[in-house]
Amino acid sequence: MTPKKILYFILSVFFILLLISIIFPEDGIKISDNIKLDFISVEDIFNPAKQEKVDITNILEKTNIEEEVDSSAFEIIQEKNKFDSVMVDSHYVYYEPVPIRIDSVVRYIEFPNKSRSSLNRFFEILANIKNENKIVRIMHYGDSQIETDRISDYFRYKLQTQFGGVGGGLVPAIKAYDFQTPMTQSYSGNWKRYTVYGRKDTTVKHRKYGMLGNFARFTPIINADTSILQKDSSNFINNEALMPHKIKNYASLTFSQSRYSFKPTKNYKRCKMFYGNAKSEVKVKVFADEVQVAEDVLKPTDDYSYKTWTFAQAPKDLKFEFEAEESPDFYGFSLEGYSGINVDNIAMRGSGGLFFTSMDLNMLSRMYSQLNTKLIILQFGGNIVPGERKKYGWYRKSFSRQISTLKRIAPDATIMVIGLADMSKKENEVYVSYPNITLIRDALKQASFENDCAYWDMYEAMGGENSMPSWVFHEPPLGEKDFTHFTPQGARYIAKMFYNAFMYEYNRYLRRRK
Repeated sequence: MTPKKILYFILSVFFILLLISIIFPEDGIKISDNIKLDFISVEDIFNPAKQEKVDITNILEKTNIEEEVDSSAFEIIQEKNKFDSVMVDSHYVYYEPVPIRIDSVVRYIEFPNKSRSSLNRFFEILANIKNENKIVRIMHYGDSQIETDRISDYFRYKLQTQFGGVGGGLVPAIKAYDFQTPMTQSYSGNWKRYTVYGRKDTTVKHRKYGMLGNFARFTPIINADTSILQKDSSNFINNEALMPHKIKNYASLTFSQSRYSFKPTKNYKRCKMFYGNAKSEVKVKVFADEVQVAEDVLKPTDDYSYKTWTFAQAPKDLKFEFEAEESPDFYGFSLEGYSGINVDNIAMRGSGGLFFTSMDLNMLSRMYSQLNTKLIILQFGGNIVPGERKKYGWYRKSFSRQISTLKRIAPDATIMVIGLADMSKKENEVYVSYPNITLIRDALKQASFENDCAYWDMYEAMGGENSMPSWVFHEPPLGEKDFTHFTPQGARYIAKMFYNAFMYEYNRYLRRRK
């Protein structure tokens, strides 16, 4: 091909592309709900869109995270209350209100009525907590936005410093992903994890998933079909041949302190192991820093039960060795103290928060009561965004049903909701907010208010529409490159914003209470 023909070919290709850009629909061609064809327009070629950035400078300045973790307002409390402190779980606790300046609150908590009373019952518990000789539990349910203990860790640390309490709270036997907080976990054996959310495992024939919405086993679930045995129950030899062969199975779990966790999280005093659906005896050996400290036998039970081990000093490595013909269902392990606050981080990647009504509510109710659960925080909505719709009344109704169910089965607990964050998608080479985020936000808020629950708007707190790119492009980055999740530093900003808003309302309650 001659140079002249090559030039003509290139020019013809450019001409065809230019023609397509002129006639191609500006909104693209929709193939399906999730697929759309787009083509660059002439306007985009000669006048490309510029990335819009929301100015988040004031937000970040009002939310200073550079403070020393063990100082700040708590030093003021110590100075003013040298003789009004209590030794709780080997560290001093100061119950006086932490001063929260009004100009440090980026986004206030919203309430369904002017009385702002939705959190009063829990605030009253906090006000009297030094008279309580038991743990006050906060359960923080959320989607992948709270994975790696994000948001929960800072909230836990601040509350435990003021109101007492140690340990990271409830953790699953097996994590879905290898995160290092609040504890590092390792295991041996054929462990498998079963969840109430996401794709359901068809071998699970019950709804007893426990307070974390998942359980784990080190032997497969056996759903034996006994119909054949019943047909020929007189033939002992045949029945014996049909019975599964009983063998011993071995497994272990190890919980190790994480270097990323706050000090109170590491200093737990006891461990509670929650289990159930035990068809055979289970031998358990417990090791603290490689030294065996206990040996127990778990008896068969159809119900759930728990076992407790206490420690004079928190082991850096806590190991459990199991031996059984058949594994029970392990619902979780609670690393805790004897009083004060526990905050459980319960991250459920891919969930929209609509799973509670799919669980055994009687069992869940008893667990909440036994755990002394006093506050349940629901932080969902992000996973509803990608499947864009024009109306979200269905989500409001479904989420409202989850809240009303929780209020019914956990009557002593206060429920509050944290909304979703801004999320971006790429359009014409720039990142913009999904158009349905505010619709989902409004659905969550309406569901909260229908059930007399407080609501904290994370979307507005971080800057509102098109704010996520400002977090992602910040130096250092505060948002991940998926334009959905926060980096650890970004999550710390969000956590402090929420903590400031929460404690502002608590201090306000105390002033009205006098």
